[in-house]
Amino acid sequence: NQKQFRQWRRRHRVHRSFTELRHPLARAHSVFCTHILSTEESSYRQLRETLRKRYNLPIPTDHPNADYTRTDHKKAFGAFLEFIQANLSGQTAIRIDEAWCTQSAALGGFGNLNLPDYVLREDELPLMLPHLARQVGHPDPTSPILAPADQPYALKDIYDAELEELASNAYQKDYLMFGFGPWINI
Repeated sequence: NQKQFRQWRRRHRVHRSFTELRHPLARAHSVFCTHILSTEESSYRQLRETLRKRYNLPIPTDHPNADYTRTDHKKAFGAFLEFIQANLSGQTAIRIDEAWCTQSAALGGFGNLNLPDYVLREDELPLMLPHLARQVGHPDPTSPILAPADQPYALKDIYDAELEELASNAYQKDYLMFGFGPWINI
């Protein structure tokens, strides 16, 4: 909580804070695969059903099986991006979830408690995190482990200009505020 965090900062005078920016399309795809398409523990099961039934999101009733194709995945992810655009515009009855809110809103939200020293992009992490660790006294930090590819299909397997346009429409503020261009597979 905030009180514990302030106490920690008082005890640890030398510290660095950072946040990671992820390309909005890659972030939305990860959210889709982890929380919406999946039926595993990390999924939003009730929301998943609402999106299937009320918003006609074309995803399987259960976890995707071998019949779920790349074409199915691209279509379902595109529909999810359309839902996100409506949701972020206040055109749905579903609350804006922290998993898919704009990164500018997330930064503004925790900025009241602690502004980050650094705002790093996902592709900068391998270089910058060891640098930050050395700044606070870790002489030989390990390299960070990057996120594994999304399942059942990686974004690179379905990416095209149509998905990019849907993401830029949904996350227009982040594209403008942070200068994102088209997604590049890193």
